[in-house]
Amino acid sequence: MADKTFDAVLIGGGTKALFLALYLRKYAGMTVGIFERRHEIGGGLATEEIAAPGFRGNTHASIQMPVYYLPIWRDFPEFWEYGAQIDQYLVSDGSIFRDNNTCLAIYSDKHDYHQERTAAEIARFSQKDADQWLKLRQLWLSPELQRVQMDMLYRPIEDQQSADIITRQALLYEKLIEINMAPDSMALAASHLRLAKEYWESPEMQYSLVRFALSCSFDVTHPGSGDSAFGIMACLPSISFARGGTHQVAHAAHKLLVQMGVEFFTHCDVEKAVIENSTAKGIQLTDGTQIAAKKLVVSTGLHPKQLVFDIIGREHFDYQTARRIELLEATFGCLMWYTLAAHEAPDYTAAEFNPDINHTYWLGLAESADPQRVARECLYAQLGQFPPREDHNPVVWRHSDVDPLFAPPGKQTLSTEQLGPPATAHSYQEWVEIKEKYTEELMDLWQGYAPNMNWDNIIGVDSNCPLDHCRLKNMAPNGAMSTIDHVPYQWCANRPCPELANYRTPIKNLYGTGAGWHAGANSGSTEAYNCYQILSRDMGLPGPWEETGKEEPESLYEQWKIILNKMLEANNRKQD
Repeated sequence: MADKTFDAVLIGGGTKALFLALYLRKYAGMTVGIFERRHEIGGGLATEEIAAPGFRGNTHASIQMPVYYLPIWRDFPEFWEYGAQIDQYLVSDGSIFRDNNTCLAIYSDKHDYHQERTAAEIARFSQKDADQWLKLRQLWLSPELQRVQMDMLYRPIEDQQSADIITRQALLYEKLIEINMAPDSMALAASHLRLAKEYWESPEMQYSLVRFALSCSFDVTHPGSGDSAFGIMACLPSISFARGGTHQVAHAAHKLLVQMGVEFFTHCDVEKAVIENSTAKGIQLTDGTQIAAKKLVVSTGLHPKQLVFDIIGREHFDYQTARRIELLEATFGCLMWYTLAAHEAPDYTAAEFNPDINHTYWLGLAESADPQRVARECLYAQLGQFPPREDHNPVVWRHSDVDPLFAPPGKQTLSTEQLGPPATAHSYQEWVEIKEKYTEELMDLWQGYAPNMNWDNIIGVDSNCPLDHCRLKNMAPNGAMSTIDHVPYQWCANRPCPELANYRTPIKNLYGTGAGWHAGANSGSTEAYNCYQILSRDMGLPGPWEETGKEEPESLYEQWKIILNKMLEANNRKQD
């Protein structure tokens, strides 16, 4: 006999569980139980008091985007008020080039909606690039582009060849031709590095674009990435953060779910699914507890390998599917994520070139404006090695610049990101030594850009390496931030493999979603919302898209404009 019974049982309490549960409860009317292995829900939406008392830092997801929670903001209006609020810096993305003490600043949506200020900065390096940037921005703000973006993010893979989506893509294709950025066969086959060099004249633009592609967990040398490169280029002004830390987003969802009667269980490690006659009947925990599921079981955050081989069992899969899952790659995007408590903010010498660079969110520190430095860093990562010091390309930021909740008054919380090797490349003791060595290297490098970044300025350091990231089970064993790598054969319709890309498994009523599925990986709601659409089709469940005024993609596009205006209103500059 089952110890507890729910209509829907969700394995994992991370981002996808929280967002999927909202729809299962409100629209499907199901009772929902969420079972989380760790002591805390939220998964990658994690913020802790680290580095020193009173200093807060995100231990996983940091970047947020206006597109991340569009259905949730639309369908659950309290979500924003409960704490799922995003904001932007003066400069959203930037790069400093130490060899000539120059910098490139990409201003945010909030402070440069039409990107004229950014274009003026780009023109200091290339007028041609500045003109192209304004054309790109105009297209980015168009309904034609945004409708296609909503289709790509918030429609399941099985819909992507539908007539309505293809028609909208054709309309956008004409506009892309007009600005000489049409995704032709060569562009689609290109790497991020190759495409950056084709579209942009100045090395400064090329470097900034490929460095952000790296932060999106793409190996910039890998061919076949052209379909993702365009969006990464255009979204730089949209880079945002969560007010109070990314865990505030998890808190907002948790508040809604508790009010709706969803039950949470932490310290619950799921051993396997209970399967009878090829149908999911519930789950069994490692302590033997059995949880019955009247209608469905969904794995919401596990690595596809963990779902297929541990929760379900290889015997339920044909050879090809099992082999494809077995061969999934998850060794790239293994990061050194550090948080530092400091007395004062970095004061960059490049501020002489543009003072606003001191107020940049995603700030790359580069020895020179040579995008090949990022390419070499990727190659070293593929070899399971740290790059040599001259090819370190860290990104640094400080949320305390724009959000007082991150540090005590007058103090600063600083954060960094640096590509590293997978956790399995070194032993535990080796990682201890690596973290200590890298801390010294980081401080030495940082001081070369901001002389006040010395040890007298530092109060404390929290060192997060790929081995530490394995505390999230879906990132094990390598600590890869995207669960599985972003390569063409594990992307879009191939994520995690064609047979599982639409969230279904061979077991009736058992589904899988998470960062290893379309449109992963991010901390947003895409994978959960798309999974609910599949559930609605398979089980005849109602959905918000049936409501008047919530027709898609138009309502998602309108919600995107609402979120931009929420930030712009804080800057007293609302846009139509």
